[in-house]
Amino acid sequence: MNVNEYAEKVIDNFIYEITDHIFLSIEQNSSIMREYMTNVNRYGLDTLNMAIGSKIKEKLALENVGENNEPKSCLIKSYTYHKIK
Repeated sequence: MNVNEYAEKVIDNFIYEITDHIFLSIEQNSSIMREYMTNVNRYGLDTLNMAIGSKIKEKLALENVGENNEPKSCLIKSYTYHKIK
């Protein structure tokens, strides 16, 4: 594997689990976490999480390729795997 193939593999793996990474970043940023909790109270957990998941797919033009029911983030119960279209 050459350096470019390795770099592509690393990026593809990150994108594959991008939803979990985003929710982990919410957990690690105290101001965004406060806003998240405010929006959970306003819109409901499932509605907010689905909106975030849909926005990830839309903004990054990703394709759904599977489901993970064991996320690292404690904010979600499951998430969709993605790949670049």
